[in-house]
Amino acid sequence: MPARDPNEFVSVNGALNLKPSFGPIPADQIIPWGVIALGNILVANRLLGLSWVITILSTGWGIGTWWILTGSDASRFLSKFRSPPVWLYGHLPYFSPLEPIPRNLENSKKGQKGKKHRKKRRRINS
Repeated sequence: MPARDPNEFVSVNGALNLKPSFGPIPADQIIPWGVIALGNILVANRLLGLSWVITILSTGWGIGTWWILTGSDASRFLSKFRSPPVWLYGHLPYFSPLEPIPRNLENSKKGQKGKKHRKKRRRINS
C-alpha cells in the first residue's frame, strides 16, 4: 500500500454532521406535531364545532410555537429579544455575609465620606 501524502485532503461523508429529517421537517418534531394536530382537530373541530379553516390555523399556530420553543436553532431567534447584561464595577473588599463586618471596613467607610466632602469644599472655594 503506498504511503498517503499528509497534505492531501481526506474525503468525508457530508451527511455525518446532519440531523435526521423528513424533507424540511426535523425528525424529532414529528411526534409532537402529530399530537398537536390531533389535539386541535379533536378540540377545535369536534368538541367546539369550529370550521376547518380555524382548525388548520390553530394547528399551524401550535406547531409553529412548538418549533420555536424546542427547535434546534431556537436560541438564534430568541436571543435577539434578550437585552445585554448591565455590568457594574464595585470597589469594596469581599466579606462573608455570615460573619460580622470587620472594624477596619467600618472605619474606612467613615473616612472616605469625610475625604469626599473635603474635596467638594475645595472645589467650591477655589
